[in-house]
Amino acid sequence: MSQNPYTPPQAPMGNPYPNPYGLPSCPQCQSPNVNKPSFTWWGGVLGPKLFNHHVCGACGFGFNGATGKSNSTAIGIYLGVAFGLGILLFILRVSM
Repeated sequence: MSQNPYTPPQAPMGNPYPNPYGLPSCPQCQSPNVNKPSFTWWGGVLGPKLFNHHVCGACGFGFNGATGKSNSTAIGIYLGVAFGLGILLFILRVSM
C-alpha cells in the first residue's frame, strides 16, 4: 500500500508556540491566544475566579485553566444555585 501524495502532512502534537504570559494554551485548538477574564455575564467578578476560567481568543472555548476541561457544567450549577437563592430570598421577603 503506497502513501497518497495528495494527503496533507500531519501536524506535530503539542503547542509549538508556548504562551508568553504563563497562561495555559487552549485544549481545543492549541492556540496560545488565551486570556483570563476579570468579569463574565454569568459570574460577574466572582465566577471566573472561583472556576479558574480562561477563554481562548482564537476559538472562543471557555475552560478551567487548571484541568483544561470545559466550565459549562460548573457554570450551570453556579447559575442554578444563584437563581435558587434568589427565589428563596424573594419568597422570604414577600412572606414577611
